[in-house]
Amino acid sequence: MTFSDDGGGFAFSCDDAKMSRCASTWNTRLSQIARVAGPIFIMTKLLPDIEYISEIIGKRPRDIFIIANSAARLDAERLKIKFPSIRIVLHSKNNAKVVLVSPDTVWISSSDFGKTNQIESAVGFHSSSLYEKTQELLFKKVWSESQEVV
Repeated sequence: MTFSDDGGGFAFSCDDAKMSRCASTWNTRLSQIARVAGPIFIMTKLLPDIEYISEIIGKRPRDIFIIANSAARLDAERLKIKFPSIRIVLHSKNNAKVVLVSPDTVWISSSDFGKTNQIESAVGFHSSSLYEKTQELLFKKVWSESQEVV
């Protein structure tokens, strides 16, 4: 049986995917972001460990767009003060943990964007169609329903 598009999601094909084990971190997954020319889109519930997140964003503090849950307001405000060029919005129902790295990388994780001491896993994909559909059907939709941190 194959997946198909429906009201609950969309089907896609991918020739390059990776299951990230417990030892992989957001810093490891995004170690090359200084070389990325396009935008980076991040969805997370919380923003655990602002100093750790700052190390990652500090490699390229521009063209970064973050959707966090409203519960992360104080950390989002602290991050925005540190990096005024990034854009952060808050949504009261966001629990997605997704990072899109232009032009074709998608990470879907059990962990929030930041540092964790929990056992976590993530799946990374290199797929331009998955990137584009996730950006359009998930990220942009939630972004449009969110409130920006200024």
